[in-house]
Amino acid sequence: MYNTDYSASDHHTGFHLNLQIIADDFADKKEDVSIIGREDPLNLDGLRIYQPGTSLKSCYLYLIFGTALSEEFYHYKNIAFAVIGSGNLSCFSESCRILHLKGVLSFSDIFNQIQQTFEKYYNWDIQLQLALGNVNPLDEMLEASLEIFHNPVFAHDTNFYILSSPRHVTGMSEWIHDKRTGKLIAPLSLIQDFKLDAEYQRTLTTHGANIYSEELRGYRILYMNLWVNGNYQGRLCVDELQTEIQPGHFFALEYLGSFIELCIRRHNLFQISMGNDTRQFFADYLSGKISELQAITDQIQYLNWNRHDRYLILRLETQQQDDRMHSSIATLGHIEAQIPEGLAFTYQQGIVVIVNLSFNHSSASDVISSLAIIMREGLFKMGVSSGFRDFLLIPQGYIQAVSALRLGKKSQSMIWCYRFDDYLLEYMLSRISHQISPELLVSSRLTELQEYDRKNNTELCQTLKVYLEHERNSLQTAKALFIHRSSLTYRLERIQKIAHINLDNPRERLLTQICFQLIQEKDPKVI
Repeated sequence: MYNTDYSASDHHTGFHLNLQIIADDFADKKEDVSIIGREDPLNLDGLRIYQPGTSLKSCYLYLIFGTALSEEFYHYKNIAFAVIGSGNLSCFSESCRILHLKGVLSFSDIFNQIQQTFEKYYNWDIQLQLALGNVNPLDEMLEASLEIFHNPVFAHDTNFYILSSPRHVTGMSEWIHDKRTGKLIAPLSLIQDFKLDAEYQRTLTTHGANIYSEELRGYRILYMNLWVNGNYQGRLCVDELQTEIQPGHFFALEYLGSFIELCIRRHNLFQISMGNDTRQFFADYLSGKISELQAITDQIQYLNWNRHDRYLILRLETQQQDDRMHSSIATLGHIEAQIPEGLAFTYQQGIVVIVNLSFNHSSASDVISSLAIIMREGLFKMGVSSGFRDFLLIPQGYIQAVSALRLGKKSQSMIWCYRFDDYLLEYMLSRISHQISPELLVSSRLTELQEYDRKNNTELCQTLKVYLEHERNSLQTAKALFIHRSSLTYRLERIQKIAHINLDNPRERLLTQICFQLIQEKDPKVI
């Protein structure tokens, strides 16, 4: 019996496969493989064996024998199939994608091969995510990627200093040691050759994965230029020395490159020590351990941020309060992969994210939307601060995010994101009643009206509250209370006689509404 529901999507990954990547892994199996379809997007998360009558999803690859094909397959749209052996492939609609396997492998061999491909890329993605939180992220990312490319992988900066080169094989350039910087660098002769090569000069403006021909080096190089904020930062390379570069490697290199660009943005590719690492700095900053302006200014400069950039603070907690999830480095990596100029770290049994909105001209809504999948799958709730323009206000922004999360949970709202701006009034009321009991803050005139209702079984307090909520619109208020307008007029007269509230005075109306909020803050069932 085969597992018919293997899926890497059981654990969400950022990298998804397409048919080309799966076909590439059959390259050395002597399998006759072809791909049929107008498009081949990266959207596959796992493998399933096709079963008639079941609902199909576009995120899965469905395995089926060609002999089982029939005209009924034409109604499937945007589904990927792996067809084993001969069959009537014309029965599929044009929107479907077909991986046709006509070679010598058995069903079990094909099933295991595809499953192993999904598992290999899933594990690779997890290793990349974990590396984001470690001391030497680039070394760990490239080391993990050797199993994907089966060729040496390395990265260099704009001056040809080697950022990482975990495997050196025969035929590769011999890096030399720069005594001035203590780093490895490409030989000067090679640098000069590149600078004089017209093809190389053209490659300096490319984006995404590309091939550099074998004319200069004697072998092809799969490369991707690294760009941050429109500036060239270096290059990621795969030397074609051990195995042939496959079409699917282009997609994998671009995904790997996105992680390296993220590391460059975070300024942790080089071992620059400032006494505290960035995460520890922010933990100490939020707790009040760091308050000296010079130390804060040094950190701003280290991050290459400006004091008056636009900032946003997020506070995340799991609904199940699972401490293991809070400390998950992989979760932090997923968050940072979605927010290019954000830093995530664990703090006080939760996760804090510091976001610089100025770098990518982002908005708070963009940031929130980018985390939707992570929030849902991690069962998180999130508090979001107001946006602000001063690095020195980050500790107060954190208080906003924590308060929004607390007040949002208290409201028993089913949503997962609570913005401080939406709970500003509730926060202000909770603070003003922190030292003085709400009962002593409520106007005595409103208290007299409550007492009258209790003694006479009337609803004057409720009437006044609804009347103010409808901005003194008698028609709308009467409809909301299901009473006649004449009854409302009578009640308003009684209210003003008992409570002595001048409803024509804006200040008295505002004070009365605040009092109602204070009463409901203490007991929502009172009114």
